[in-house]
Amino acid sequence: MSDSYGRHRFFPWYFFNAIFRISSAVVAAILGLIILQTSPQFLPDLAAKLRQSPGLIALWGFGSIVSIVFISVFLAITLIGIPLIPLLSLCTVVASLVGSLGVALFVGQSINRNGKLPVAQQFLIGLAILTVLTLLPFLGGLVVFLINLFGLGVILLWQFDRSKPQLAA
Repeated sequence: MSDSYGRHRFFPWYFFNAIFRISSAVVAAILGLIILQTSPQFLPDLAAKLRQSPGLIALWGFGSIVSIVFISVFLAITLIGIPLIPLLSLCTVVASLVGSLGVALFVGQSINRNGKLPVAQQFLIGLAILTVLTLLPFLGGLVVFLINLFGLGVILLWQFDRSKPQLAA
């Protein structure tokens, strides 16, 4: 009896989670295509950085998550800093979103090794693969965490690293 009750609670949660993930993917696709049109080298630069040093990017992502937690706690302690917490959260979400677009392009480029597809199609293929992976029950949360970890890491490494990535020919 309790197994049936648990199953009935799982399906509505999964349905709404799937709707949220798919709608997020549509928004990410629109944003990614806009970025590819306005700044054609930005997402390929992020994907090249990710290809060059994935371990360093993971460290940047993990370090940024830890530092964001500490900064949030520090801001919550001070009365003047409390209004800055939403701004910090917004900056983190935007940076992670833009970085995850680079992760999607990286996945699309990894699938399309011959490079015959345009960059926009590679991006959409990578985004579709990542979206399907996030829909997996119980593993989707881990996939989302890793996408955000690498996305935040790659955008921070792109911002603070002064060496130019070597683009694949």
